Amino acid sequence: MWKLVLVIILSQGCIAQQSQVKSDVLKVDNYTEGELTIKVAPFGIGTNEITIGTVASDGVINFNWPEIDITTIEEAEFYMSRIDRAMGMTFCNDKQIDDLNETAKAAPIEELSLYKKEKYIGSLYSATEKEIQDNASLNRSTGLVLGSSLSWFYSDSDGNFKAKCTVNLKVESAYDFKEVTTYDMELKKGWNVIQHTLVEKEDWKDEFQQGSLPKTITKTSITTIPATINWYIKYFGK
Repeated sequence: MWKLVLVIILSQGCIAQQSQVKSDVLKVDNYTEGELTIKVAPFGIGTNEITIGTVASDGVINFNWPEIDITTIEEAEFYMSRIDRAMGMTFCNDKQIDDLNETAKAAPIEELSLYKKEKYIGSLYSATEKEIQDNASLNRSTGLVLGSSLSWFYSDSDGNFKAKCTVNLKVESAYDFKEVTTYDMELKKGWNVIQHTLVEKEDWKDEFQQGSLPKTITKTSITTIPATINWYIKYFGK
């Protein structure tokens, strides 16, 4: 009898856990815009936009990344570059590359564009905090927020990239430190998602102003979107 009770309890625990995983959907909170189409343009805007999903009327995001033949896209070669360059490993004062497929090329997706009845209305972005996207530009007059955001890349083949880039940052009487970015990528041919994490920041000030700069950054390929990631819409013209 006790064995039967134990089996029932364990079974209920497993069912609850499976249910929790299944209910973990991607969703824009407080959403009121109706159904939207999500498009990307890794190979140039105009005629090369690719539909990769939708935002439903309840805010649920449904991705459906299609297989594509880049040999049929004339502009593809222009927008693709070696993985280290595509991932932004430039202007390093010191670099350490442990693994790099030098023949693989990738193209960054600059924006998940949103369309309503074929009209561009804004973009969809993902981050642990909304302020991460707000501070994504080169304007460092406001404080940076620690956390993660996601971006997507299209790769023409499988390719690993493991490296470290160190940049010396110095402004007299304001700051003097090293910005370190670590890359850990295992790209597959096709669409890839990259998690960018600001692990540590450098707050600075002088007699006139103050701000923040990235200090420790990681860029890692992932196959599962973390539950800590939230989804936001930035409306064009609003």
